[in-house]
Amino acid sequence: FFDRLWPEWRRDLGEEWTPAVNFFEKDGKYHVTADLPGIDKEDLSITLEGDFLTIRGKKESSKEEKDADYYMKETRYGSFSRSFKLPGEVHVDNVDASYKDGVLTVVLPKKEDSKTKKIEVH
Repeated sequence: FFDRLWPEWRRDLGEEWTPAVNFFEKDGKYHVTADLPGIDKEDLSITLEGDFLTIRGKKESSKEEKDADYYMKETRYGSFSRSFKLPGEVHVDNVDASYKDGVLTVVLPKKEDSKTKKIEVH
């Protein structure tokens, strides 16, 4: 109830937050992008276990100005974890991850045998 009325309720407690993520397929590869502004690359962890990709990270609390009167504070902090079930197999050795300007990009090349096959109905 409180989370829906006051979304900052959990954030003030330093609990988990959820970054915006896009997950799509293009040119035989799965692409995952996550908006992670203010997070250091060293605070990110990416794992691929079976057919699940997991992205974890943390953002430290921002320092507040001691003599300032805040009217609003929407800076998010705390830890997060997002897992995604991959729709097909990937070449694990060819997975590439990059982080630039607060955006994490993970590219996972699909295995050839994981192509979708259309089945005719007779």
